[in-house]
Amino acid sequence: MERYEGDPHQLLDRVPLLTAARDRPLDRSQLQDELDISRATAYRRTSTLSEEGLLDQQPGGYQTTGAGRAVVEAVEQFERSLVAIDRLEPLLAQLSAPELTRNVHLFADADLHVATPQNPNEPIEPWLEHFEEFDYFRSLVVAGCPPKVTELGIEHARDGVDFEAICTPLALQADQNASEEAFETIANADAPSLYTHSALPFTMGIVDDVVIIGGFDSETALPVASLTTENPEAREWAKDLYRRYRRDAEELDLTEMDAGLQSVTND
Repeated sequence: MERYEGDPHQLLDRVPLLTAARDRPLDRSQLQDELDISRATAYRRTSTLSEEGLLDQQPGGYQTTGAGRAVVEAVEQFERSLVAIDRLEPLLAQLSAPELTRNVHLFADADLHVATPQNPNEPIEPWLEHFEEFDYFRSLVVAGCPPKVTELGIEHARDGVDFEAICTPLALQADQNASEEAFETIANADAPSLYTHSALPFTMGIVDDVVIIGGFDSETALPVASLTTENPEAREWAKDLYRRYRRDAEELDLTEMDAGLQSVTND
């Protein structure tokens, strides 16, 4: 990867000036007052940023160029990422998928739900709340569903509620082992659409306007943390992620799954 040839620390120091002049031209005296900097600093920074093509001198003053706006937005995204990383550490300790870490800035304002000894089911509560009633539901599932979520799934299957889920083979087997009757009730219903994919990045749900992402302990498969957000950009990202895995997923075939499970059991 190519590296920025300038001094990134100096550029970060100048971002407030680019931000101030982003929406309207400002002369040097206005920049001095707005940023509380000296006349010499205002002169030096406007001259340097103009030479670098990040600031444009106009009759009314200096205004940020398109390249300068890109710098400001990159820094703002970086700052949102740092906020999200700090707030979501319990979840990120379980999830390192690039699909999430590259887009963590989308979740700076997300709500975090962490399992505690007093409430080990707190990460599941958003799923129960939003899965109870909805108009739109799509999910990626890497671990078996908690019993209370399965109960809601059975109700929806019997009522003909339309929803989709893409599950890993291990998640499907875990649900089948937990309750074969419940599993078959959902799998054989007409309305829910179940698919399988062997390489899902994490458990995620898109429920109406809400995105939910869950992290589970790799050894016990117990829920550790989850996040919820109504950020429209996060929802568009989640919908695109779901569509990409849906294209490569296979529709669940119970006969084929039972044969595979029997083969594993015999071995």
